[in-house]
Amino acid sequence: MHITAEKIKEAAEALESTELKSFMFQEPTAGPLTRRRRSSRSTGRSRRSTRGTRRSTRRSTRGTRRSTRRSTRGTRRSTRRSTRGTRRSTRRSTRGTRRSTRGTRRSTRRSTRGTRRSTRRSTRGTRRSRRSTRRSRRSTRRSRRSTRRSRRSTRRSRRSTRRSTRRSRRSTRRSRRSTRRS
Repeated sequence: MHITAEKIKEAAEALESTELKSFMFQEPTAGPLTRRRRSSRSTGRSRRSTRGTRRSTRRSTRGTRRSTRRSTRGTRRSTRRSTRGTRRSTRRSTRGTRRSTRGTRRSTRRSTRGTRRSTRRSTRGTRRSRRSTRRSRRSTRRSRRSTRRSRRSTRRSRRSTRRSTRRSRRSTRRSRRSTRRS
């Protein structure tokens, strides 16, 4: 409950309209009830005064109760209205936040999809490049092997030719020697 200046003014006016103000500023006619009774006349007067004060207090309390009921009703109505307005505003704000969160979710999904696709493409490209590099390495290895084999074969052929030439030379020498002897 918000206590405003207008509500305070209304409560003060309600108190002034009742008999409470006049009763508050009255001089105390009846003394305390604990004193001993001196005479019947004084007791009669005091009873009458107490009756009047009781009546005035009852009336004042009735008026104050009515005014407080009215004020509480008004405050309840105002609080209900304010709570309704706040509920509506909060609903609207929550709707707007939901919409904004939906939009952000969609945008994040789209961005993540795009990044996933781009990463997939990049990984595919890197895989392809790796495959091509592997193939090129294999081909270079094969070519090296083939060159080694060819070198080996040439070496073997050279050795065989050297051997054959040596054998032919030896045979020619032997034949020459035999012809000289004969």
